[in-house]
Amino acid sequence: MDSSPDTPGLDSTARFSGRAQAYASGRPGYPPQIAAHLARELDLPPGAVIVDLGSGTGLSSLIFLQAGFQVIGVEPNAQMRAQGERALAGLAGFRSVDGNAQATTLDDACADCVIAAQAFHWFDLGATRTEALRILRGPPRAALIWNVRRTDESDFSRGYEQLLLQYGTEYPQIRERHTDEDSIGAFFGGSLFHRSEFEHVTELDFELLTARVSSASYLPAPDHSAYAPMMSALRQLFDSMQRGGRVQMQYDARVYFGLIQTPRTADSGH
Repeated sequence: MDSSPDTPGLDSTARFSGRAQAYASGRPGYPPQIAAHLARELDLPPGAVIVDLGSGTGLSSLIFLQAGFQVIGVEPNAQMRAQGERALAGLAGFRSVDGNAQATTLDDACADCVIAAQAFHWFDLGATRTEALRILRGPPRAALIWNVRRTDESDFSRGYEQLLLQYGTEYPQIRERHTDEDSIGAFFGGSLFHRSEFEHVTELDFELLTARVSSASYLPAPDHSAYAPMMSALRQLFDSMQRGGRVQMQYDARVYFGLIQTPRTADSGH
């Protein structure tokens, strides 16, 4: 979750209010092989219950539903949650709840795995770890997922990065919080987590590129004085770099996964 540049202290629950439609249409999805990879590496049973913490508009839930799992989306932002419910309405096995990573409202021992995609950096680490252990039945499986944009892959990616640095006052801090392995290690309870990466590319026309920019809450909203000059700069960048009316963004989907260690499991060597 993100926020507008003139509200740097905005609660992460509210950061995406007004941006749900742009988020749903503009944000990249996740490579579907992630679900199969985690099923194998975490020994997930068929039809396992996955709790998606900060499920947003359903982009991360989708690949697990398509792989045959049941998914409970936990999302505190009403607009994002409603967008996700609409997007996934035709798929069996999905339900969403009004809760957050620290207080999901779910029953004890109701899930086989918890995931968080593009969301963990907004959570209260200790409270989320406690809540995950409460709702998980053993073994306590978890996966944290981020789409990490390659910032130096092409002239376009370098220009886009400069635009974010110029107009996104919070962007450098938020960028550094993504995939902070100290925090990830603290969540898993030690160094016994694993990391995998999946390369993928998205192609964007100007409409989709605009939606992607509009989904980032660290960038100006339409009512902000910096919005018009930012969009003018984005248009200029797109026009100079597009090929066939599209530009490419390259990503590494970074997945951290393992069992959440407790003093008991750490002592027993599991």
